[in-house]
Amino acid sequence: MKIDLDLKQGFLQNIKREVLNTLTPEERTVIEVSTGEMGNKPDAVKLGWLKMRTKESWTKQRYVKALDRTMKKLRAAVEAESHKRSQED
Repeated sequence: MKIDLDLKQGFLQNIKREVLNTLTPEERTVIEVSTGEMGNKPDAVKLGWLKMRTKESWTKQRYVKALDRTMKKLRAAVEAESHKRSQED
């Protein structure tokens, strides 16, 4: 499944493609729906879009939890990448 993320939106512009590729398809979909133009849509639109993309039912609670988990995973990956870079210097 190809997901096109707009890396110019917010924090994603500072994350390397390799880090984003470590995410599961569901995590990438959650990030995609929470950023860019979709990030400004009402929750009902986001949940409908998630259902369309994943073929599963989504509740606001599931979306919020999935987004929180994904953000924590991205934060840890970015910190690890930063730590690895500082070790090389």
